[in-house]
Amino acid sequence: MSLVIRSVGAFAILQGVLLAAPAVLSSPGKGPSAAKAVHAVATPEGCLAPAAEPSDVEACHHVALELAGQRDFDRAIAIESTLFERQPANAEVATALAQMQETGRKDVVQALKMYHEALYASPGYPAALLGLGIHWKGRGESRIAERYFARGAKENPEQPIFQVRLAEVLIDAGQGQEAAPILQAVAERFPGTGEADDARRLMSRTSLARP
Repeated sequence: MSLVIRSVGAFAILQGVLLAAPAVLSSPGKGPSAAKAVHAVATPEGCLAPAAEPSDVEACHHVALELAGQRDFDRAIAIESTLFERQPANAEVATALAQMQETGRKDVVQALKMYHEALYASPGYPAALLGLGIHWKGRGESRIAERYFARGAKENPEQPIFQVRLAEVLIDAGQGQEAAPILQAVAERFPGTGEADDARRLMSRTSLARP
C-alpha cells in the first residue's frame, strides 16, 4: 500500500524528529492500536533483511523515523533507501529520505534528488515543496525559496505555512508591502493557529520596512 500522505504535517513532524528530541511517531489518522501493531512487527534488523516483505513498508518507515530521531542516521537512511527502491513512487518515503540525507549526512546533492523524486512521484507534494523552500532559504537563495513557497501556497491554499514562509522571504528581500496582505489574510483566515501568530509577528516587520 502506498504511503503517500498529502499534508505538510508529515514533514513538520519529521523535521521536528530530525532536529529535536527523539519521539515515537505514528501516521496521521492512525490510532494507538495501529501504532502498537506497527512497532510490534518491525525492527531495524528485520527492515534491513533481504527477505523483508513489501507489505512491511509502512512499519519500516516508522522504524526509520524513530532511528532518525535517535540520530542513528546510517541505519535510518539504509532502511529508507531500501523502501524507496521498493516503492519509488512513494512521495512520503522520498521526502523523508531527503530530510535524513540533508540533516544526517549533509548530502545536499542526494537530498535535492530525493525531494525532486517525491515531486516526480506526486506533483505538488506539499512536504517536498516545503522542504525545498526551507533548503534554499537556509542557503540564502531567497528567490528560489520564494518560488517553492509560492507554488506551495497556490496548490495548497488551506496550508497557511506556505503563505507565512512566502511572506517571510518577501520581507527578507525588502518586499514588505507585498508580504503584508499575505500575512493579514493568514491572520484572518486561520485564527488561533501557530501560523496566525507567526503572521502577526511578521507584520511588525512589514511596518518597520515602510518609508
